[in-house]
Parts: sequence; C-alpha cells; structure tokens
Amino acid sequence: MDLQGLNQWLAERNLKGHWDHQPWSQTVRPHLWKGRDILEGLNRAGELITTEEAGRRTIQLKNPGLAAGMTNTIHLSVQLVKPGEIAAAHRHTAAAIRFVIKGTPNAYTIVEGERFPMREGDLITTPNWTWHDHFNGSDEPVMWLDGLDVRLVTHFGAMIQENFKRDQQPVEKPDDYSSKVFSHARPRWIKNSFAAPPYRYPWEETNASLEALKESAGDPFDGILLEYANPHTGGPTLPTFSCMIQLLRPHEKTQSHRHTSATVYHAFRGSGLTKVSANDLAWESSDIFVVPSWQWHSHENTTDEDAILFSITDRPATEALGLYREQTEGA
Repeated sequence: MDLQGLNQWLAERNLKGHWDHQPWSQTVRPHLWKGRDILEGLNRAGELITTEEAGRRTIQLKNPGLAAGMTNTIHLSVQLVKPGEIAAAHRHTAAAIRFVIKGTPNAYTIVEGERFPMREGDLITTPNWTWHDHFNGSDEPVMWLDGLDVRLVTHFGAMIQENFKRDQQPVEKPDDYSSKVFSHARPRWIKNSFAAPPYRYPWEETNASLEALKESAGDPFDGILLEYANPHTGGPTLPTFSCMIQLLRPHEKTQSHRHTSATVYHAFRGSGLTKVSANDLAWESSDIFVVPSWQWHSHENTTDEDAILFSITDRPATEALGLYREQTEGA
C-alpha cells in the first residue's frame, strides 16, 4: 500500500492523516443571492403552501461551498406571512432577529408577551429561549429577514426547540413596554432577566441617526456604520452575533480589510459593489451576499444616491472565544 492508498483506506473509515492536506470540511465562499429570485420563490411558495403546513414559510439561503447553510455560524432566510396568517408560537436555544423588508399595518411579532409592530426597516430581536410568534392582521403580505445563530448552536449540539401550547401566546405587556423599560430614564424596580432582552429598533430612529452622521468622516472600511446596541448592556445586539446598518454616500469607496468573523449583508437601499478577495459582488436593492471570515473586502457605492446595507456578523462569538483578529491592507 502506498501513501495515496493509505489516504484512501483512512477516508473510507472516516479517518484522515495529518499529512493529508485535502480539506476535512467545506469552505464558506463569497456569494451573492439575487433578491428578485428570493422574492419570486417566496411569492410562489405563498401560492402553494400555508404557514400551518410549513410551520415557517421561508426561503433559506445555501452557500455553494457548504452542504447546508449560509455560513458555519449565521443562518439567514426570508419569511412571508400572508394576510390573516399566524406563524405559531415556539421557542428555541438559537437566538434570532427579524429585519423587516416589507412591513404592513397590524402585522406583529409577539415575544415573551410583548407585541412588536413590523414596519419596513424595523429590527426586532428574539433572544435565546424566548417565546415568539408572528401574526399578520392586515390585508397585505409582510416579509422579513430571519437571522439566527442556529448553525453555531447546532455545531455545539445545543439546538432545542419547544412549541407553545397554542398557536399564539397571550399579549401580557403594554405596547412599547421594552422601549420604556430600557429608555434613558429606567424604572429601578423592574429587573431584566435576559442577557439581551426582546427589543424593537424602529427604522425612523435608525434612519435619523444615519442622516445625522452623513457629514462626519465615518469609518474608513464601512462608511457610516451603526451597531444595534443591546439596550441592557450597551454591547453587541445579542451574545453570539450583532447587527449593523451602514450608509455609503454617493460614490464612496471604502478601504480594504479582513477579520476573523463572517458577515452577511442585505442591500436595503441603493446599489454598489463589494470586492471580496478575487470576487466582485455587484449588488442592488434586495440582494443578499456573504463575506466569509478572513477575506479581504471593501465596499463601493457606484451611484449618485445613498446606499444602505444591513448586516449580521458573528464577531461577538469570535471575540468571546478569543479568536478575533483584524488586519488592514498594507499593515
């Protein structure tokens, strides 16, 4: 038996020698998914399957370099709830966010007994092990991005899910409860029981911050970049991943850098180009793309209008494990 034969013999038994440099696992690749394809698939699914049948009517994004999933940590899908539909209540050990891409009046996510309106551009968090369901009481469909750390949770063998006893949980808290409890003036007698509480970040407030900062220098690698801060700690949005929103001014081009964290982007407004290693990802509104860990990347707004990118990064997880590194080009 020669060395090649030994390698084959080991592979047949799910073993591998340290000298064999063939990759053991698959690799996350830079990739862009066209928003028009996602939305067409979702609308067709809306004609063919109900939320009662599917549990959640979502289109999931698969990375071409992986057997399943978008990255090794972050999962992203796009969900549709039609008028009158309920996505039944459950909870799981994976944390989640909803970024609304088509909001409607009287569409809500209910988290831990609090009702959160779903309007375009809103971000709503569903922390680890919180009851949540969705209801569309309007006459228009509502759509949003579902971002979860389920890939990471599954890797640890810690994914657990439990269904609520009814399709919808009762609304037990007044409207805007969380925004009042975690406002600048906070009630001292109410104690928070979550590392990151359920919370809604209204688009009108986020957009106002972006607009107010447009004349500032911004970040050399990301333009006008905001992080959705945990309202309890002021840190990352959630313990395992954080959400960002960034504005690229007309014809703004950022510097190139790389870091040991993966980032998933949604083009919320405008169009542009993101260079990822040797890949040019030309995006327009509603497209989704991924920048894998430790790959050089830069952004460019190629138009005369502002461009806005929403993103999710697993940086909090890599930082917590002492794995985060960042490098600028030329350093």
